[in-house]
Amino acid sequence: MNLHDNRLQADLGYTLAPALHGHGYATEAVRAILGHLFRRGLHRVSAECDARNTRSARLLERTVFNLEGRRPEFTLNINTGEWADTLLYGLLASHWQKQEAGSQPTAETSGLQHW
Repeated sequence: MNLHDNRLQADLGYTLAPALHGHGYATEAVRAILGHLFRRGLHRVSAECDARNTRSARLLERTVFNLEGRRPEFTLNINTGEWADTLLYGLLASHWQKQEAGSQPTAETSGLQHW
């Protein structure tokens, strides 16, 4: 996480060992970090990923980031010399809060009854 000087914006990045992929660890960690930051008054979080990394793109979309753009041949792989497109994502606090409010269990969805 890189917090901007204005303390209202941040850039999110993550790496996870391949052996740990597919267990929900990254999604859980990203949601926890976003919740913490937005509760503290952050306005916006940005993230980017290699366009070929569909798992990373899906993680960002699951955590309600919006795809904001694509940078063609933006990142050079120093091992292969190949240029790759980069996907740009953003998430506003207001969007996060709406999503969080919608995911809170209600009496109807939790099985609880009003007395």
